Amino acid sequence: MAGSYFRWFKNNEGNASCQNRGGVHKYSFEELAKATGDFSNNNRVGLGGSGQVYKGTLPNGKQVAIKRLQYNSDPEKQRMELLFEDEVKTISRTCHRNIVEVVGYCSEEADRLIVYEFVSNNCLKSHIYVGRRQQKTVTAPIDWPTRMKIALGTAEGLAYLHEKCKPRIIHRDIKSDNILLDDEFNPKIGDFGISKEFADSKTHVSTIPKGTPDYLAPEHCTEDGQNKRLTDKSDVFSFGVVLLELITGKLAVFEKERREYIFLTIWAVPLLKQILDAEYQDLDAENCKELFDSKLPNNFEKNDMKRLIYCAVACVYKPANLRPHMCKIVKVLNGDLEPKTIWVRSDCKYLYRGSPYTPFPQAQGTSSS
Repeated sequence: MAGSYFRWFKNNEGNASCQNRGGVHKYSFEELAKATGDFSNNNRVGLGGSGQVYKGTLPNGKQVAIKRLQYNSDPEKQRMELLFEDEVKTISRTCHRNIVEVVGYCSEEADRLIVYEFVSNNCLKSHIYVGRRQQKTVTAPIDWPTRMKIALGTAEGLAYLHEKCKPRIIHRDIKSDNILLDDEFNPKIGDFGISKEFADSKTHVSTIPKGTPDYLAPEHCTEDGQNKRLTDKSDVFSFGVVLLELITGKLAVFEKERREYIFLTIWAVPLLKQILDAEYQDLDAENCKELFDSKLPNNFEKNDMKRLIYCAVACVYKPANLRPHMCKIVKVLNGDLEPKTIWVRSDCKYLYRGSPYTPFPQAQGTSSS
């Protein structure tokens, strides 16, 4: 199986349509071990969905990120190799400024590695949560224009995956950890380990729910592990959670009281309702301040903030079938569409206690299937 796949991959090397993209190279394990100092812990920069990630330097001086798959048993080995093949095949045919570029791969006996461009500024999560113990290396929060650039760039990358790729791609694990930032804070979506191809002829993909629970769309939250109907609207929900993180500076699940944790999407409901269920939206009002990241006191452009809020609520709180497509989110964030094209005041009926994780109250109307 692996042999036939890599014969296909070799025949398609270098066929990417983007200019200045030199094709995908096959490396030996020895070359990649040397590039990372024999996979030294000093060069380990994180964990991907299926293995550890190391910073490496190729003989030509190019810095790269190298993900090495890890497994501990024969059944797990087969599963991880399938994930590896899927990830290389998926990301090698993407070509967009907001998608991490795959440089090469290694497939030798039991070793499976993927070589990516190195993105120098870590992930979005490491820049949002300044001051937390695990983020000691970050000294200043990202400013408001940078947050808008990250939101728009990530939206454009997702719109490309959902609408421009053939077949289309559902990422399935959009979160602030998987949005990487280059030296100019341009976002790049990474980690395609559990992504799914989505042909134009299909209305959905039946699959066991996967992804990070904190960002998982409510229609895929299940205790029985049964297959669910996966569509691109699952990524839309996860993106909305990322927007709430950019607005509030809080984790998708955070400690509200000592040892009491809460979903950001639930915590934000009453604050969002105060803003959206009012005739005049005064973002300077005292009761709005709790929603906004305290590291940006009155340091944001009001119209930009409204666009971010409207996009976040339309992605997170609307029923799955009413969530906007990413192309529409891009237009709203870019100022090409009015925010009220994706969320009108009457949509505040979707903001209720426990939303978006409890069924929409039947007495109020439509069910959030």
